[in-house]
Amino acid sequence: MSKTIVHADDSAAVRRWVAEQLNDLNLKVVSVSDGEAALSVLRESPCDLLLTDLEMPNLDGLALVSAVRELPAHRFLPVLVLSCRHPSEFEAHRRRGVTGWMVKPIDAEHLCRWVRRVLPE
Repeated sequence: MSKTIVHADDSAAVRRWVAEQLNDLNLKVVSVSDGEAALSVLRESPCDLLLTDLEMPNLDGLALVSAVRELPAHRFLPVLVLSCRHPSEFEAHRRRGVTGWMVKPIDAEHLCRWVRRVLPE
């Protein structure tokens, strides 16, 4: 059975590229354009990994992570941030709940390696 990843990014091009890369790993990718949409999907569906951008309309990536940690079913869900911003730009308490951080631009091999590393067996 394939794993499900929810990917939140306001860039359609980034969503398309990530889906292409992860489909090659036999993963189901649910792509959404903002944090509110991601939270809605997570409230209704099982998920194995959340991949999120930071700067999005309606609910940014770090606020999304905080909200996800309040959902009992996803309290321990692995969360990867894929952003142009470096983690050192944010105070440690704001990064709480993030499993890993990738800084754009990123190549496909690096993305796939991170995803395989954090996905539960």
